[in-house]
Amino acid sequence: MTDKILKTISKHNMMPLGCTVGVGLSGGADSVVLLHFLVTNKDILGVSSITAIHIHHGIRGEEADRDLEFSRSFCEKLGVEFACHYVDVPAEAEKTGESIEECARKIRYDIFSKSGCTRIATAHNLNDNMETVVFNLARGTSILGLCGIPYVRDCYIRPLLDCSRDEIEAYIQENSLEYVTDSTNLCDDYTRNKIRHNIIPQLFEINPNFARSFANCNDSVRLASNYIMQSAMKVVDSSRLQDENNYDCRIIDSCDAAVKNQAIALILKEQGISNITKKYIDALAHVIKSGGKVSLGGCNTATSDCHFLNFKEIEGLEYFEIQIKDNENSSKTPAGVVKLDYFLKENLQILDKSEIQNTIDCDKIYGKLVIRNRLEGDCYQPLKRVNKKLKKLFTENNIPIFNRSKMIIISDDKGIVWTQYFGVADRCKIDENTVNIIMVSVREE
Repeated sequence: MTDKILKTISKHNMMPLGCTVGVGLSGGADSVVLLHFLVTNKDILGVSSITAIHIHHGIRGEEADRDLEFSRSFCEKLGVEFACHYVDVPAEAEKTGESIEECARKIRYDIFSKSGCTRIATAHNLNDNMETVVFNLARGTSILGLCGIPYVRDCYIRPLLDCSRDEIEAYIQENSLEYVTDSTNLCDDYTRNKIRHNIIPQLFEINPNFARSFANCNDSVRLASNYIMQSAMKVVDSSRLQDENNYDCRIIDSCDAAVKNQAIALILKEQGISNITKKYIDALAHVIKSGGKVSLGGCNTATSDCHFLNFKEIEGLEYFEIQIKDNENSSKTPAGVVKLDYFLKENLQILDKSEIQNTIDCDKIYGKLVIRNRLEGDCYQPLKRVNKKLKKLFTENNIPIFNRSKMIIISDDKGIVWTQYFGVADRCKIDENTVNIIMVSVREE
C-alpha cells in the first residue's frame, strides 16, 4: 500500500518539494492512516512541515470530545503539530438554512483554506469515491459527476484515493494503529450511509472484484472527461471577445455537442451563475444557435443575435470613488456603509482568522486611500493567495454577476488594498513589525 500511495502522489504531482501539508484529522481510521503515512514518509516526499487539523463540530457531545483528545494524543506520539478548531455547526446551520452535513462541510473547507498550508490532504479513499459516484448517479449528473472525487483540486489533495477500505484496514493492523469510530457512520440517517451499508455491498456481491472494476472504469471516465474539458476550455478562450461579457456564438455552436455543453457550463460559471443546470445549458445552447434572450435566475440574463452572446448585469451600480480622510471612521457609499476602526497592534486582543482577513497595516499604504467599486481589469493578490484578476476570483468563488459591481474595494496609489469578499491584499497584511492597524467592516445597503 505504501508504494501505491507514493505512486498516486507522484502521478498527480500532489506534493511539490518543500511544501507545507495540512492533514484533516478526525481520528477515524482513514485520517489516522493518512497522517501516519505522511509522517513516516516525510523525508521521501520532501515535505517541509506537517500540521494535523482537527475540527470539533459541536455535534456529538462527549464522543466529539473523545475524538479531539484521541487526535491530540496521536499527534503527540507522532511529534506532529496539532491545530484544533471549535465550531457550533448546528447553530450555524440554523442561521444559513443548510443541512448539518452541508454546513459542516463548508465550515471544514473554510478552516482548511485559512490554515496557511500550501497543501491540504484529506483521507478520501477508493470506497468513498464509489459512494460519491453512486450518490451523483442517483441525483442525476454529468460525466464530471461520474468522475467522482478529484485527486487534486486547487490546494486539496487525496493521496489515499486509489486505496480500498480493506487496504486501509490492513495498514492499520500492520502498524498497530488505534483509531476512533464516529457513531453517526453506523446508522442510515444520512444518504451516504445508506449507499455505504446497502448498495455498495450488493455491488461487491455481484462482483467480488468490483473495486478493481470500478477503478478501471473511473480512469476511463476521467480520461474522457479531461479531454472534453480541455477542448471546451479552448473553445471558451477562442470565443471570448475583448469585452469579458461577450462571446462569439459561431465558434461555440460549431463544436461537437459534448464539447459545446461543457463550454456553455464553463461560460455560465465564468459569469457567476451558481446553479448550473441542464435546463440552463440547453436554454443557452438554443439562443446561441437561434438567437433570443434567456433568463438565468436572479438578475442574470443572456442575449444572442446568432453572432454574439452577451451577458448583462441588471441594475448594476455605476462606478463610484470616495476618498478616505485621515482617521475617518465611517463612509457611506452607494453599496453600503464602510466602517473603519483604527488600532495600535499592542492594544489588540488575539484576532481570529476572519478578523485578520479584514485588517490592514497602515504603514504599508501608499498615497491616498479611496473606497470604490470595481473597475474593468482590476486584479490583486488576496492574503496567502496568488495574484489574479477579480473576474477570475468571482468565477472561482461563485460570486453572482449582479453582486460584482456592488463589491466594495479599498485601494491606494499602488492598487487594491482590501476587497469586501476576499479581504486584505497580501502586501498590506499585518505582521510582527505592524504598529498601526485599520479594521474594515461593511454594512450593506
